[in-house]
Amino acid sequence: MSRRAIQERKAEHKRIAAERMEHLLELAEEIFGRRPELADRYVQLAWRLATRYNVRFPPHLKRKFCRRCKSFWVPSVTCRVRTCPHPPRVIITCLRCGKITRLPYKQKRARASGNNVN
Repeated sequence: MSRRAIQERKAEHKRIAAERMEHLLELAEEIFGRRPELADRYVQLAWRLATRYNVRFPPHLKRKFCRRCKSFWVPSVTCRVRTCPHPPRVIITCLRCGKITRLPYKQKRARASGNNVN
């Protein structure tokens, strides 16, 4: 098998793994209300796919689970979400293992209106 064919096959495996990871996290979101332990299992399976095929989680999926205990996050049920103005960030605390995740964000600027009347 040529080197190019091997690279193409690896790329195909990574694409399929990324699709499966996204699908598993969608399933976790759907089933969490009925079976939270199954939602956590789906997160663990997605994590194993990511590590096996060396695929990164997209940013919108990274924020759905705890990186330490692999529990699916639902605000006020499995995690606590707070905002901090200085420096601007979101602080997520996992209620299962206690891990604190800090995510920076940009604050919206106040727009100067063009029709200022003094």
